[in-house]
Amino acid sequence: MNTKPLPELVEIALENWDGLVFFAYNGFETLGPGAVGIIDDGGWPELVYGPREYFAGNGLHEVTEILDIYDPEMEVVLYFDVPEGNRTVRVRTPPKGRSPKRVWFFEMLRRVTDEPESLPDNLPAWFLSALDGLEKAEKANLPTD
Repeated sequence: MNTKPLPELVEIALENWDGLVFFAYNGFETLGPGAVGIIDDGGWPELVYGPREYFAGNGLHEVTEILDIYDPEMEVVLYFDVPEGNRTVRVRTPPKGRSPKRVWFFEMLRRVTDEPESLPDNLPAWFLSALDGLEKAEKANLPTD
């Protein structure tokens, strides 16, 4: 087990868990399995999403091996440069924590009512099915909380 301390920019990203995992899961839903790249631009860390194909095409097999086994609903893969070289970390949602899929779902649910213009053009079928189920529950006057 690697016990090296994480660079400060990764600590900042992890302190902002909901934003990080929303970004990661949104990338997964849009582009498939991938890693969040954390770029230190001298200020706030910048996040970019790299799909598996990017890492495979650049010969970064240690990253693709992690992407082949991670669970995007519960984990995020972080890829970043440090003075010693590239580093990849797989971070699992803590027990009773807010998972990437959960954070994404509730943010998209909020957007349905508050900001429909910010919804992506192609929402996943599982999300649309959940919306349909909520609408049916509301019509039947069932509690939805």
